[in-house]
Amino acid sequence: MSVPWIHVLVFIGFAINAISAASVVLRLRRLQKPRSARQAAATVILPITGASPGLEALIATLNAQTLQPRRLIISVESELDPAYRRAAAVAPLARFPVEMVVAGEASHQAQKCRNQQAALARIDNRDDAIVLMDNDILPQSWWLSALVSPLVDDHSDLVTGHRWQRVARHRLGAHLVTAIDRALTLMPRLGSESTSVVWGGSVGISRSAATSMDLMGSLERTLSDDLSLAEHAMAANLRTLTRGALLIASPTTLDLASAWRFAVRQYRIGHIYRPWLWRLAVLSVGLRLVIWGVVLYQMLTVGTFVWAGAGLAALAVLKQYLVGEVARRIDMPDPRAVRIVQLLLGLVQPLVDLFHIAVLIAAASTRRVTWGHVVYDIAGPYSIEVKERLPFSAS
Repeated sequence: MSVPWIHVLVFIGFAINAISAASVVLRLRRLQKPRSARQAAATVILPITGASPGLEALIATLNAQTLQPRRLIISVESELDPAYRRAAAVAPLARFPVEMVVAGEASHQAQKCRNQQAALARIDNRDDAIVLMDNDILPQSWWLSALVSPLVDDHSDLVTGHRWQRVARHRLGAHLVTAIDRALTLMPRLGSESTSVVWGGSVGISRSAATSMDLMGSLERTLSDDLSLAEHAMAANLRTLTRGALLIASPTTLDLASAWRFAVRQYRIGHIYRPWLWRLAVLSVGLRLVIWGVVLYQMLTVGTFVWAGAGLAALAVLKQYLVGEVARRIDMPDPRAVRIVQLLLGLVQPLVDLFHIAVLIAAASTRRVTWGHVVYDIAGPYSIEVKERLPFSAS
C-alpha cells in the first residue's frame, strides 16, 4: 500500500524540526567555557559610525577583561562623523590606551572595511595578536583571552566566535531576529569553503597569520568582512578555530520595520557571497512552511492531522527551550519574560517562518545594499561601488 503524500510531508517536517533540536542538544553537550588564559599584547580594532550610543558600555566591558588590551584603535570615516566626537569623549574612560584613526571615504568597498584597513596600518611588531570587533556587542570578561590564548599557544592562527542576539526591549522585531539568528548561530558547521564563515565582529588573528592571509587585502573591494576573511583564511591554509562557547551578547531593541531591514540586508549579503547557503535556507524554511500550511489546512477543514500539528509545535517549543539552556550555560540567561515569548514563538512557528521566507525572498530582489549611511551597488562579490552617502545617524 502506498503511503499518502501528506504523511511523507509530515515525516519530512518532523525530521527538519527534530534535526534542528538535535543540533542544539549537540552544542549543549560540547559547550564548555574557555579554560586556558594566556598573557599577550593584543590590539583591538573597532570601526564605528554614527551616534554609537553603546560605546560607554562597550568600553566598560573592555575594562573588565581578564586580558587587558594593549590598546584600542577606534576608526571612523571622518571627523564629521558623530562617532568621532563620541569616541573622543568616551576614550578617557578606558584603562588602556585609545587611538583614533580617520580612514577617509570608501569608494569600492564597505566603509567598515576601509575603517578596519586604516586601523590595521597601525599594527606593529609589539602586537602578538590583532582583534577585530563590532561596536554593538557586550563581550564577557573572558572574551579577549578566549580569542587570543589559542593564538599564543600556537593551537590556531585565527579564532572567531558568533553573535548571540539578546532581547533588550520587548518588541516583535527583536524577538523575531533573536529566534531566527540564534537558530542560525547554533547550526553545525560543515567546514567546507562554501559554508565557512568568520564573524568579523569578534575575531582574533596572530600577527604572522595576518601577513600570510593578507589581512589588509582581504578587506579590499568587498562588502562583507566576515565572508572575505573566511575565504582568505582558507586560501592561506590557516588553522581556524570557531569556539563554540564564544557566543557574544548583542543586545537588540529592533521594532518590526527595523528587524525587516536588518534581516534583509544580512541575507542580501549572504545571497551575494554565499548563494548556495541562501538557496538552502529558502529550501528548508520554504519546505517547512508548506508542510505547516498543509497540516493546518487539514486541521481546520477536515479536523485531521491534529497530532501532526501538535508534534511539530512541540518540537519547535523544545528547540526554543534548549536554546534558552545554551544561553544559561554561557552565563547569559534570558529573563523569564523573554524566555516565555521565545517559547511562544516556537508554538507559532509558521508565523516566524513566514517572516523568515519573506526576508529571504526580498533579499534576492536587488543588489543594492544600504548599510549605515552608505548605499552600495553590488555587481559581484568583489565588484562594489558606493552610490550614495546619506546623512550620518545622530541617534
